[in-house]
Amino acid sequence: MPIALGLSLLLTACAIPSAPKPTAAQTAALSLNIRGRISVVTGEPPEQKNLYGGFRLELLTGGTGQFDVFSPLGQMLAQARWTPDSASLSNGRQTQVFASFEGMTTAVLGVALPRAALQNWARGEPAATLPFTRLDDGAFMQLGWRVEPRFQRGRLYVLRAKRVQGPPAQFSLVVDETPAQAASLAASSPTPQASGFTASPTLESAKP
Repeated sequence: MPIALGLSLLLTACAIPSAPKPTAAQTAALSLNIRGRISVVTGEPPEQKNLYGGFRLELLTGGTGQFDVFSPLGQMLAQARWTPDSASLSNGRQTQVFASFEGMTTAVLGVALPRAALQNWARGEPAATLPFTRLDDGAFMQLGWRVEPRFQRGRLYVLRAKRVQGPPAQFSLVVDETPAQAASLAASSPTPQASGFTASPTLESAKP
């Protein structure tokens, strides 16, 4: 066998195939840790309510997550946790258990968000196991919401969702930190002290 041909066969045998791009379902199964700002607008003028503050979202494998909500001044208001079978909300003194994820988000934000909003949309993707429609501008429709993720340098930096079926509501996240930055900050900073939080009005409100 010629030396060149033998070397070519050896290199081919030793070559490692590139890993395929993960599917949406596989991406959703990965852990995530982000921080940023949150805004929720519900109702119509003149009774429209605008709720805003900070957030920290941590998603673990297996459909488990934690969503911390802060006042605009950085004081922790609530800590929501969920698994595939349960959802709870803590204000630092007591924990309230909810029958559904939607009930928990109503207590935190004043609007019933589907589980996909924090489990999948916060990654910039629709829930792969539920029906959805891709739109030409990069947005998608799912569960009665129009969701518009915006990416910068390969990562999600803005998420806007508007309910098109049911009472008017808009939900947006602005991601201020990458997962690596958030993890580093969490390791070096103390946890803010908890304060009373029982329902959505405790988030700072602003007139539209």
